[in-house]
Amino acid sequence: MKRGIAIILLVFGCTVVIYGLSEKDKGQASIDLGKTEINIGKKDSAFSPYFIVGGIAAIAGIVLLATGGKK
Repeated sequence: MKRGIAIILLVFGCTVVIYGLSEKDKGQASIDLGKTEINIGKKDSAFSPYFIVGGIAAIAGIVLLATGGKK
């Protein structure tokens, strides 16, 4: 049971982080004119809620997997 929850947390955490990465650059545009590059849109910070929640869930899953076999 403990191992199943750990795997679910690990998969959930990785999925949330990947989703956060895919949403990070949404709303940005880049134009490259030779040596000149124009970026339009706002830059998102690296500490979005997706990374925080996903990272905590993934770390919790890894900890549960690591301590699951020890009794």
